[in-house]
Amino acid sequence: MNNNKPTAIVLGGTSPHKALILNLNNRGYYTILVDYAENPTAKSVADEHIKENALDADRVLEITRTRKAELVISTCGDQTNATACYVAEKLRLPMPYSYETALKVTNKILMKQVMIEHHIPTSKYYRVENIKDIGSIDLKYPIIVKPSDCYSGKGIRKITTKNEDIEKIVQAALYMSRKKEAIIEEYIVGKEIGIDCFVKNGEVVVLIVKERRKINKNNNFAQQIYGGIWPVPISDEILEKIRIIANQIANAFQLRNTPLMIQAIMNENSVYVIEFGARIGGGESYRLIKESTGFDYLDAAIDSFLGNDIAINYHKPDFFYATNYLYAKPGVLGHVSYSESLIKNNIFEYYFQLKAKGFVIGAEITSNNRVGVFTVKSDTIEGLYDKIDLVLKNVEVYDVDGNPIMRRDIY
Repeated sequence: MNNNKPTAIVLGGTSPHKALILNLNNRGYYTILVDYAENPTAKSVADEHIKENALDADRVLEITRTRKAELVISTCGDQTNATACYVAEKLRLPMPYSYETALKVTNKILMKQVMIEHHIPTSKYYRVENIKDIGSIDLKYPIIVKPSDCYSGKGIRKITTKNEDIEKIVQAALYMSRKKEAIIEEYIVGKEIGIDCFVKNGEVVVLIVKERRKINKNNNFAQQIYGGIWPVPISDEILEKIRIIANQIANAFQLRNTPLMIQAIMNENSVYVIEFGARIGGGESYRLIKESTGFDYLDAAIDSFLGNDIAINYHKPDFFYATNYLYAKPGVLGHVSYSESLIKNNIFEYYFQLKAKGFVIGAEITSNNRVGVFTVKSDTIEGLYDKIDLVLKNVEVYDVDGNPIMRRDIY
């Protein structure tokens, strides 16, 4: 029972949503977590867990209506954000933007269309609904194939030459898409960066720019990151271009008060948008932004749903930080072991377990298959790399039978 507290429905039980639920609890909400998993990470702090698919908008609508919830929220998931806006619009609950906008900022095809229409720098692309559409594609290789509306980086593939099996890869992307649509775009060479911003009253504040460190950059099977460097050194000229592009996005998509995370390619003196989300990043983004800039990104994201005024007080980072994900080979997760010396000697700031014991790890490398993350800090980037190497030499992932299953080939 909620003891007459206002009820908040939280969609998805990820690690950042554990912090989200704790924040809502402190605000006086009775929290109900909706997640299809038996034991999602955030379950332990929720008042109640309903085992349902958070992407099933009509089922979430039914739960929200039945439980008379006053808030339905997801702060770090694209598709669950769309569900939250769908339900909020139906029930006239608070939300950061309309459901129509939610669709445009979560469906990669709609997103590309709007970016092209508003002259936001991005790569040339094609929409594919049928394998026969491939014949009309005129793009320079390498190319990227993506489902239009998946999460966790599922189905994203890099194809380097025309000789590769494009039909098989596109077919897989179409199968994974809920709308059975895929997007094929030109691959832009350069340094991949992540730009964390906040939009207040339609104006964008750029909080921090990080480097997104990619897994096996020459491999076509894994368009995933294994970590990030916060902040990445950039020129004032590039920073100004980033500000202009971020405000173009906010204006084109009618974003007024919301977090905004942008994935982009920095190529010499140019910046090209890959995609973006009107939400906070997954993993440790919210924690690192608060630690490095003083801005409580998660708290502000909640206020954006509630329509509260948000004070954007932040400072430039005093240190460099690195986040590093641990991936594992297929199996059933047992535990992660690391040397106590890493703690005693202050080698890492903290380690956080992203998946619980018993989690089934698949063969495909996606963000859903990250089992843990550690963070290091230094006053130089070189110092970060030294600490990262030391941690990786002293950490291991084991399955339930005690076999080592950490993927070391990705670093």
